[in-house]
Amino acid sequence: MEAAFQAHDIEDISVIKMGLGRLIKCINQKVYTFELTHTSEKDFTFLKTLGSGTYGRVVMATEKKTGNNVALKLMKKTQTKHEHFLQELCVSIHLSGHEGIISTHPIYVDSDDYYVLTQELAPAGTLHSFIEPGVGIPEAIVKRCALQLSRALEYMHDQALVHRDIKPDNVLRMDKDCFHIKLSDFGLTQAIGTLIPSMSPSIPFMSPELCQLQRHEALVLRPSIDTWAFGVLLFVSITGYFPWESAVEDDPLYQEFIHWQHFQSYTAPPGHWTKFSTNAHKLFHGLLSEDSTTRSPVNIVMNYLDFPWGEDYVTEHSHEVVVGNVQMEHLESEFIIIDGEDEYIVVENQGDIECIIIGDASEEAVSSSSGAQLILSDNANLDLGSEVETV
Repeated sequence: MEAAFQAHDIEDISVIKMGLGRLIKCINQKVYTFELTHTSEKDFTFLKTLGSGTYGRVVMATEKKTGNNVALKLMKKTQTKHEHFLQELCVSIHLSGHEGIISTHPIYVDSDDYYVLTQELAPAGTLHSFIEPGVGIPEAIVKRCALQLSRALEYMHDQALVHRDIKPDNVLRMDKDCFHIKLSDFGLTQAIGTLIPSMSPSIPFMSPELCQLQRHEALVLRPSIDTWAFGVLLFVSITGYFPWESAVEDDPLYQEFIHWQHFQSYTAPPGHWTKFSTNAHKLFHGLLSEDSTTRSPVNIVMNYLDFPWGEDYVTEHSHEVVVGNVQMEHLESEFIIIDGEDEYIVVENQGDIECIIIGDASEEAVSSSSGAQLILSDNANLDLGSEVETV
């Protein structure tokens, strides 16, 4: 009676055994024990199907004992190995304490045809169902999602776990405007350092190092895989379409992006990326670095939440400029007078950064550089006769 069955080891996440009402697992040599409630399908009233796929379906049901509505994830026994179900059950329960991760009940459900996970219900559906194709969702909502997802992923990575399947389908909305969202579906989750095989077919959320894996090759699992998928998810959420079909050499959209990434100081953004601001470009270059060793962690998004992600604002009117030189605090600088305006712009080279400063255009102000304010510090190459946009 002690052990109902013995499960096989699963890489660095191992289910040691399942006894009567108890599940024991090991993650990175740490042992966790969960007390389970045994139940059956007869203890639920099935209400409706929420989603379905090759491996099973998710249904909305009511617990007869409590009257609470829950989500049941039914995984076909013909398509799912028992130890893989136990692994997902273990990881899901272990991560349930975080506010940004869907809660999984410590319940073991008997079914003739399915392995069943019992989880809290997300009443507003998935993030995928909320994204309007070709349009996306409002920037403010995307930023709310970005903040919450980055925290959930950071928590997982601190637990030495990598989700491996970040996409809008696996982000659940607890309310219609995404003030509270939760990460779900831990069927592919593994420990950092685990050797993972190639996956086929490749999808837009897969990182280039995964897409490049050949059959029978393996990759050491790192959080950077989640970072890449997180970056693609943000792009899809804002635009309503994928940036590329897959991150491979023969995908022209991906190659355009990588060329721009390597030569961004000299190359204009490709078509898909022109709708984003300069700060958003920096964020995406960090999350979607081709080199996984230089890819930013997911929490880099915190640095960009206060900046617009949409296309940089440009006024409709431009002014002809005159370029000259002026001595400013013993520094020879180039200045620009905007025709018809009581302001001027100073162009200086400070190290590798070219600065544009705007201030009072009076002769006294120009000579003293009083009241100058920095307004731009990115690739500001202005020549004689060029035009400058002013707000």
